[in-house]
Amino acid sequence: MIELAIDFETANARRDSACAVGVAEVFQPEAPIFRRLIRPEPAEFSPFCVAVHGIRAADVAHAPTFAGIWPDLSRRLAGAVLLAHNASFDSSVLTACLTAAGLPVPAIRFICTVELARAAFPDLRSHKLNIVAHHLGIPLNHHEAGSDAAACAAIGQHVSMMVGAGSVAEAAEKLGIGRDRPRAARPPSASFRPGLPMPTRRVDGQRFVVTGTLAACSRTDAARAIKMAGGRFQTYVTQDTDWLIVGLSPGQTKLTAAHARQQRYGRLHMATEAEFLAMLGINPA
Repeated sequence: MIELAIDFETANARRDSACAVGVAEVFQPEAPIFRRLIRPEPAEFSPFCVAVHGIRAADVAHAPTFAGIWPDLSRRLAGAVLLAHNASFDSSVLTACLTAAGLPVPAIRFICTVELARAAFPDLRSHKLNIVAHHLGIPLNHHEAGSDAAACAAIGQHVSMMVGAGSVAEAAEKLGIGRDRPRAARPPSASFRPGLPMPTRRVDGQRFVVTGTLAACSRTDAARAIKMAGGRFQTYVTQDTDWLIVGLSPGQTKLTAAHARQQRYGRLHMATEAEFLAMLGINPA
C-alpha cells in the first residue's frame, strides 16, 4: 500500500481556488517531492491568503489550471492512502477543484495527521503543523505546499514507528483514529465552563478572532460568549475582522495577517485575553 502526504494552498476562501499543491511519499524521505503551482479560475487572491503563503496572482499567471495538472497528479495518487494535516480541508479542496473542473471524484482514503498527533502527543499545547514539526525536529518552511506535505509525511512516519506500526493506516487503527470513541458527558446546559459568568456588555456586530491559548476559558467558550454578546466569532483574520484576541503562544500566521490588515485598512485592533473579557464584562475569578 502506498501512503502519500498532500497539502494544498488556496488563493481565497473558496475551496476550488487551489494555487499550489505538494505531495510527499511516507517512509521515503529521499524521494522527490511533487510541487506544482496552480492557476485558479478566477485567479482572485485574498490579502489574508497571500499573507499566509506568499503566492500572488502574478506567480501563477502562466501556471496550469487544476485540470491541467490533474493527469500528472492523479497518476501519483492512484491507489494511495493520503495523509493531510487537517484532512477535512485538503480533501474538500481536492473534491471542490475536481468538481469545478468537471472531473470525476475518485474514492480516496484520507488520514488526518492532526488527529494522529493529538492521539500520540496529547500534552502538546497545540497540534498545528508547525508546532508538531518543531516538537519532532522536522524541518519546515511553513505554508510552502511541498514542505508542508513532507512534514506531514514525516509526522505519519514518526507516529507509526513510535507505536510499532508498519504503516500510517495501521498506526491510525492502533490509536483509534477514525473510530467512534467515548466522549465525556457535558453538563445539561453548559454554555460556559463552571465559574465563567455570562457576558454583561454588548459587542453587537463586531467580529473577533482568537490566536494562541486562553488561560481563563477555552476557545469554544470565548466563541459562545462573543455570540451571546451580539458579536461574531471568526476562525481566520479577514478584511472585516475587528479584533484579534492574543492569548499565550499566539500563532504567527494570524499575527502576520492582522498586521497586514492594519497596514492596509487601519481598522483591526488587538487585545489581550484580560482586555477581551473586560470588553464583554466578564470576570472569570
